[in-house]
Amino acid sequence: KPIVWIDCEMTGLDHNNDHIIEICCLITDKNLNLIDEEGYESVIHCPKERLDQMNEWCIQHHGDSGLTAKVIASTKTLSQVEDELYEYLNRFMTKGVGIIAGNSIHMDRLFMIREMPKVIDFLMYRIIDVSSFMEFSKRHNTKVQALLPPKIGSHTAKSDILESIGQMKFYRDVYLKKASE
Repeated sequence: KPIVWIDCEMTGLDHNNDHIIEICCLITDKNLNLIDEEGYESVIHCPKERLDQMNEWCIQHHGDSGLTAKVIASTKTLSQVEDELYEYLNRFMTKGVGIIAGNSIHMDRLFMIREMPKVIDFLMYRIIDVSSFMEFSKRHNTKVQALLPPKIGSHTAKSDILESIGQMKFYRDVYLKKASE
């Protein structure tokens, strides 16, 4: 079953009032190998007035990464991006097969339930949340957690996904052992 890695950048963390402004999707096989190197990535237009209402963290980080300027310049609508992402997923899998994955992916999924329901309905209901592995490892085996490569934290959707895949490979190789090992 393909693993559908998604990361969204939003105007904040209130899934009822804030909005997705960038989304990236990469697909891996069960061994965490990329199926498509390019993936899908898009920036969604949002009026400057709404961006000016973001919290300080978002204003700072989205401004520093260049995302704010890209959002203002973008001509893509949320509906257009949802359709494009749906078509992208459809090229690699059938409905109900892809498992959504990422760091704190439940938050991205909450936004997508409201803003991209067609994509959420296409994916399987299960999730792989890398943050859950991290939190469990912190509490259960701090020595293993100390070996985890440090996060880069550039907060662009694609770099965040690649970092999440790298973290999951780490947990697979170091923390999750096969019964024969």
